[in-house]
Amino acid sequence: MGVFRRPELEKDNPVAPQMYVGPRRRLALARAASKSKDSAQSGIAGALRMLTAAAEGFVATVPASKKRHKQRTALLKAITQARCHLSGEPLL
Repeated sequence: MGVFRRPELEKDNPVAPQMYVGPRRRLALARAASKSKDSAQSGIAGALRMLTAAAEGFVATVPASKKRHKQRTALLKAITQARCHLSGEPLL
């Protein structure tokens, strides 16, 4: 008895048939996508907070040197602008 190969189970097979998505599933996916668009704004703010925290941690660990003074000040300025943007205060 031979081994039956199922192409839909093979990884990265472009010839494999696509899975059928019925109308209920399609509507459920559309609803989920519309809900995620509403929460995208808070997701962006959260991502900006995480990025700012990571940049502050990086600046704190890197020693100040004359060679990297311009890059360090640019990063500190960007962190300050991000903090002002997140707090809702106008930029100076």
